Amino acid sequence: MSTPVVILGSGAHGIDILDTLLLSGEAYKPLGFLDDRPATPEVHGYPVLGPLHQASALDPEIRFVSAIGSSTGYRSKPALFQSLGLARERFISLVHPTASVSQWAQLGLGSVVLQHCTLSAGCRVGDQVVILPACRISHDCQVEDFNILATGVILCGHVQVEPNCYLGAGALVRERLRLGEGCLVGMGSVVIGSLEPGQRVAGNPARPLKSRNP
Repeated sequence: MSTPVVILGSGAHGIDILDTLLLSGEAYKPLGFLDDRPATPEVHGYPVLGPLHQASALDPEIRFVSAIGSSTGYRSKPALFQSLGLARERFISLVHPTASVSQWAQLGLGSVVLQHCTLSAGCRVGDQVVILPACRISHDCQVEDFNILATGVILCGHVQVEPNCYLGAGALVRERLRLGEGCLVGMGSVVIGSLEPGQRVAGNPARPLKSRNP
C-alpha cells in the first residue's frame, strides 16, 4: 500500500518534491499541499489543502515532507516546525531517483535530496535538510538539521555544516572546515576558512558581508 504524503509548501521546491514522489513508483501517494500563502488553489492537479497549521489535524496515517526554506527565512525553520506539533516520525526522507546516495551515507527524517545530487560514503545528513539539484557532498561530511543547500553546492571532504545554515547556489566549501550554526554563504562563494555561528559571507574567496543593521 502506498504511503499518503502531504507536501509543506507549494512553491518551486514543492513542485520538485511532487515530481520526486510521483517518480517513486507506488511507494508514496501525494495528496496535495499545505501552504499559508498559496499562489493557486492547486498545483499540477494537486490541491492546496489549507494552511500549515492544519497539519496536526490530518489523519495520523498521513506523512509529510517539507519544501519550506529560503535565503531570507531559513533562520525561522526550527521555530516553524516546532509550531506544527508534528512528531519527527511523521516525516519521510525522500531521494530523487537520479540522485546517488552511498550505502554508507546516512539521511535523517524529513530530509530531501533532489535531482542529480551525490552523497558520498560517510556523509551524515540530519533531519529537515533540503538538498537542491546537482549538489555534491563529498566523503565524511556532516550536514546537521534544518540546513538548506541550494543548487550546485559542493562540499569537499570532512566538512561540518552546523544546524540552520543556508548555502547559496554554486557555493564551494574547502575540505575539513566547519560552518557555524546559522551561517549564510552567498551564491558562487568559495569558502576557504571555517565560519563562526551566524556569520554571513560571499565572494571568492568568501568574505564577511556588511551588517544589515548599520
